[in-house]
Amino acid sequence: MDKLQLKIQELLAAFPGRCSIVIVNLPTGEKWEYCHRTSFAAASMIKLPIMVEVMLQAAAGTISLDERLPVTSDVQTGGAGILTELQPGLNLTIRELVTLMIILSDNTATNLLIDRIGMDSVNKTMATLGLTSTTLRRRMMDFEAASRGLENTTSAGDLALLFSHIYASQIVPCEYGTLMLDILKRQQVRDKLPFYLPEEIVIAHKTGTLSGVEHDGGILYLPHAPYIVCVLTDGHAANYEGLQLVALIGKVTYEYLMHKEH
Repeated sequence: MDKLQLKIQELLAAFPGRCSIVIVNLPTGEKWEYCHRTSFAAASMIKLPIMVEVMLQAAAGTISLDERLPVTSDVQTGGAGILTELQPGLNLTIRELVTLMIILSDNTATNLLIDRIGMDSVNKTMATLGLTSTTLRRRMMDFEAASRGLENTTSAGDLALLFSHIYASQIVPCEYGTLMLDILKRQQVRDKLPFYLPEEIVIAHKTGTLSGVEHDGGILYLPHAPYIVCVLTDGHAANYEGLQLVALIGKVTYEYLMHKEH
């Protein structure tokens, strides 16, 4: 991946903030890592560990994906998603809440799931899986907690490891791994890694955004092999700079990997 490294380094040279990258060929294990252990504010990337913990508990029989949770006015919260725009009183299944949490990054759905499965259980599972930089410390849109330093964190290396577990169904029975990948493939936020890619290219991914923070990571399904691509960024004066950087990294990575096989 030497040529790809050079192309990405050229992009990073024009970027004032921090960036962390992991690219992995899933069948062969070949990888390139750049600052992969650096810890970042997770933004909505923390929703990936939450989904994994939900599936683990469902597989264990602790919860059911068909269990319904009420969307009341006191749990509706702002930011990303659709549930805050709807009349309270809905009763959605855990499966539906996970789907909304991932494909629309819905914060209300996320908080409902955190309350149902418990923060501690998410953190214990991530530690057991070997994720050393990933911690869930607060609910979505809890800026008071964030101001006290309770920020959710992760790293590109942790996320790449988690995606590899999901892909291989190493931590849950295959049906749950397949379900997670299916939900991730239906991601509606496509302004970063897939932005410059052909429409037919499938990517199972999750994005994250905060002020000055732009992340994207997932599994890029190319004709010859699936690749994990995780890119975390922060420190830009305006978020469009991070958006553009992640999108360009997606573009040069796709072009390199496609050309590599011809």
